[in-house]
Amino acid sequence: MSLTRARSNLLSALLLALSACVAIRAFVPPAQPNAAPALRASAAAVLAASTALPAGAADEYLNYNMTGEFTPFMIIGYFGLTTFLTAFAFGSYLILTKLKII
Repeated sequence: MSLTRARSNLLSALLLALSACVAIRAFVPPAQPNAAPALRASAAAVLAASTALPAGAADEYLNYNMTGEFTPFMIIGYFGLTTFLTAFAFGSYLILTKLKII
């Protein structure tokens, strides 16, 4: 019993040490004082590059229906689906009432 407990504690300690090593490597080291001007320059370059892009560029690669306009596919799909589902619900109601289930 004590040997099993010792192995369990050893395994727990090993897993804790391994997770601590991974956690230490996951964080970015603090910035050096002399790296601040380069960081500011790169931030300014990113800001300048992002403002050059048009705000509402059209998506020319994907043809999708979520642009806010009505398409024939969407209109036919809406009316077709609602008609079918209404007929299905009414038919189910008739069958269930004839069988005296509801």
